Amino acid sequence: MKTAQHRMALVAAILGNAIWGFSFLFTRTALQVLSVPAVLLSIRFVFAFFLMSIPLLMGKAQFSLKGKKWGALLLLGLVEPVCFLFESYGILYTNATFAGVVMSVSPIVSIFLAAIFLREFPNRLQLLFCFVPVAGVILMAISGSQLGVVTPLGLLLLMGNCITAGAYRAVNRKSSQEFSAFERTYAVLGISALGFTLVALVQLKGDLSPYHTALADPAYLGCVAVLAVFCSVTAYLLVNYSSAHMSVAKISAFGAVSTLCAAFAGIVFLREPVSWPMLLGAALVILGVWQVNLRGQ
Repeated sequence: MKTAQHRMALVAAILGNAIWGFSFLFTRTALQVLSVPAVLLSIRFVFAFFLMSIPLLMGKAQFSLKGKKWGALLLLGLVEPVCFLFESYGILYTNATFAGVVMSVSPIVSIFLAAIFLREFPNRLQLLFCFVPVAGVILMAISGSQLGVVTPLGLLLLMGNCITAGAYRAVNRKSSQEFSAFERTYAVLGISALGFTLVALVQLKGDLSPYHTALADPAYLGCVAVLAVFCSVTAYLLVNYSSAHMSVAKISAFGAVSTLCAAFAGIVFLREPVSWPMLLGAALVILGVWQVNLRGQ
């Protein structure tokens, strides 16, 4: 019988991944206003870090490294910025629908990394079904390139996103042994805010005019607000909470929720082109990921 805590973790995982799924929509929309992902990430995470600092300054939350092994937390904070760079540039060179589906392969990576670092081993059926999502991504990539919505560079960046997202889940599980959901979220947001701002300043060679352009556009600011408040602060707290109460394989299963939400948002709201082979590929990805996690129950 499932405990109340486990049920709360399930709800948190579903809600967090659903919010992340819609983040592709707002990222794509913002990049149509200003196609500089580093600036978007910089503004998004600085805003999110500021929001997370409010309860800390008010004494409503705690962040402490004293007496703890903070290596895993530092690694968590370093992995996530790389993950978001891959994601944002991947969306720039593909589209939100394709990016969301490719991202659902990351649970497969998570399972292999969990086996290496956490000794959580997959069984034979899980290994077999790992090849199904790969076939689905290949089919989608071929069909998407014919439609002109997928480029080789975009696919490569998104695969890099899958690897780093898988690493994030494994490291997140490890760091949850000593750090609370708030502490892990705060560390990730702080390191990301600093890292992305430095990347943006280097890329822009000190020219701040793109920041002015972005902050003067209401649509861009709206996207940043949603990405910061919901996709960064809220979703991270939810998923980080669930990570402390479920294995990497189980938490990875909810990646399919992100896939469905991203595909829905891309097709319905952005009117992104889609073909039957792409839909078949998406179905193979979801089926494979679902079976991999089902066989691990």
